[in-house]
Amino acid sequence: MVRRDTINELGIRAGFMLVVYLTFALQLPNYHTATGIAALLDGAVLIGTVSVGVGISMLAGEFDLSVGSLAALTGIIVVQAVGLGVFPAMLVGVAFAAVIGALQGLAIGILGVNSLVFTIGSLIGLRGLAMVISGENSVTIPIDHLDEIDFFTDRYFGIFSPLSLGMVAVFVLFGLFLRFTRWGREIYAIGGGRNEAKAAGVPLLRPMVIAFTCSGALAGLGGSVLSLRLGSATPLGFDTLLLSAATTCLIGGIALDGGRGNVIGIAIGLFTLRFFITGVASLGAPYYVQNLAAGALLILVIAGQIGFRALHRRRAFHRA
Repeated sequence: MVRRDTINELGIRAGFMLVVYLTFALQLPNYHTATGIAALLDGAVLIGTVSVGVGISMLAGEFDLSVGSLAALTGIIVVQAVGLGVFPAMLVGVAFAAVIGALQGLAIGILGVNSLVFTIGSLIGLRGLAMVISGENSVTIPIDHLDEIDFFTDRYFGIFSPLSLGMVAVFVLFGLFLRFTRWGREIYAIGGGRNEAKAAGVPLLRPMVIAFTCSGALAGLGGSVLSLRLGSATPLGFDTLLLSAATTCLIGGIALDGGRGNVIGIAIGLFTLRFFITGVASLGAPYYVQNLAAGALLILVIAGQIGFRALHRRRAFHRA
């Protein structure tokens, strides 16, 4: 059963998301058209896909800083392997990224090192590897294979593309995974408290490896699909991806100390951020103002979260 306070918190976050949407929809005529919604969904694919993986690592009480570099590296691998076919190339890329994630989780779990320290090394190393295999240049899909990626522009029900449908599938599948599988519950358990989880017989290494495997695979998936859609990949790409994914998770209620939050919250955080950034950009604000506005939004949401939890504790104290 979902706790009542979790439902209340999600309701508040969803209400705030709706306020952000309506604020801009009332000012921008094209904001709520089918074309505008389709563009918003397509723009959310990369951040949404990667945010689920980052959120899973946060639920385990860890943090994967390497997702941007891994997405860039995987994008290069997939573009270079597109001669195998689009889907086989994606499979190769995602499998590679999942293995990198699993190795990171295994090393962090066995060595007992802080994931921030370990993955900042991965961030640098993977970026360097991307530079090496690309020759420090952007790589592009050969002209004779460009027709194989035309399906990315298809539309279903007027607003969904194959990429946005894939993002929806990621949210649904990983939400079910966390909610209904033993492995998902183990990730929550080690995030909520390592000593308590160990005392209850929960293995510590397995959920750590699974969490980082998910993070790596989804970073690879996001980098793959965007690189294929653009027809090119660069070793310096996705440099702001980590910041956007972390912001999405925090706005969605994923706790930095682990064990609290869910995929529904990540979805709410994603669209709150996308509504806000898209709206500010549509009003003509320069890029740096968009970043400042996103930072202010995050601070506002975190402040509201602190206030909500303080009020909840106060009410619980008075009831006791």
